[in-house]
Amino acid sequence: MSAPNPAGNPATSSLGRRRIGGGAGSRRGGRISGLDLARFLALIGMMATHVWVTNADGSTPALAAFLGGKAAALFAVLAGIGVVLTTQRQRERRAFGAAALNVFGRGLALMLIGMTLGLVPTPIAVILVYYGLVFWLLVPLLRLSNLSLLMVATAWAGLWPFLSMLLRAPLNVGSELGTPNWFDLAHPLELLRGLFVTGTYPVLTWVVYAIVGMVVGRMLLAARERGTILQLSLGLTAVGALLALVGVGISMLLAGPFGGLNSIGASTGTGAQASELFYSAAFGTTPTESSWFLASPAPHSGTTFDLAITAGTSLIAIGLCLAVCLRLGDTAIRAIGPALGAGATPLTIYSLHVIVAGVTYTTLVSGGWLAEAPELFWLVSSAPIWLIHVAGALAVGAVFFWWQRRGPLEAAVTWTGQRFAALAAPRASQTVE
Repeated sequence: MSAPNPAGNPATSSLGRRRIGGGAGSRRGGRISGLDLARFLALIGMMATHVWVTNADGSTPALAAFLGGKAAALFAVLAGIGVVLTTQRQRERRAFGAAALNVFGRGLALMLIGMTLGLVPTPIAVILVYYGLVFWLLVPLLRLSNLSLLMVATAWAGLWPFLSMLLRAPLNVGSELGTPNWFDLAHPLELLRGLFVTGTYPVLTWVVYAIVGMVVGRMLLAARERGTILQLSLGLTAVGALLALVGVGISMLLAGPFGGLNSIGASTGTGAQASELFYSAAFGTTPTESSWFLASPAPHSGTTFDLAITAGTSLIAIGLCLAVCLRLGDTAIRAIGPALGAGATPLTIYSLHVIVAGVTYTTLVSGGWLAEAPELFWLVSSAPIWLIHVAGALAVGAVFFWWQRRGPLEAAVTWTGQRFAALAAPRASQTVE
């Protein structure tokens, strides 16, 4: 018996056989449009932080400043949800070995793609290798209950920033790894240190988002069974808002009334510039000169408060996207089809975006063209070039939405996961995507 669906009955329509507006129209199968919409928002948000990061006058665009750290965190939470969806059948059969191998294979595929994409000369810090390793860290957590996962995520988000600072302090290094590539294998110890601790997206930090995503994914599957997607979406939005506000509020208290900024100014000798250091976007880690940096809410700082804020905004985005798509009928779903198609092929589009942005940057900046023709700066960083990348994403998304096929890289990741899962369960049935 199908759960009720306020958006009509997509489970019996031609569109619904492939896609479920809010995920409540069927107990099995179909893509959940709200998740694809959230992936699309994460995708174009990351594009903004890549190709609209600086204005021609050197100032930072308001959009890039707002999205800093949030779009990538949303992707990481969605990755955790994806792990739950792609292992649903295996977990229901208690085939945890097959589920673990599935996740392991998918993580491996992401790392292979990321290491190859890292060969493209680009200023963009490609996150895929880090994401792949996060998948591997999720493998031993597949059997845990939702409560246990929340306890692990909460405890680790509180403890790891302190451990990270303790580990990094003797090294006296900042962010020492941006985009890993095959050549980094020549220095394996430095590569592993960068991937797990000192890189732009330290795996031991970012795993928190994916664990949160696993809990959300399980709740989403349960809500789809009960037909309570709307209630879940509103709950996620409320919890996300509370989490983000608490993160901002406590950080502000520690920085001001509790004397954090004054202590940073004294220990670093920066004085009045301590506030800029405290709130400026980081590159995966905090400075180690003062433990008060652990109170920073700065994006990509990896502090407890950064994690709370960006996990909170991720829950808000997912909750709102689920609620919006739940209320849409087939006609409206078709109207936003290009965005949903882009959200269903994020890996392919992200990779194309990195390549195009990298080639453009290399040609204009490294090639010297920009020095001779500064008016071409808009091709490197501007609102128009961001909109061009968004338009490209929508064009690719439209093709795959109407073609009803996966993107090639998504298909490769799925195939790899299935091949690994087959080692434990040769006849494993197809998973939900």
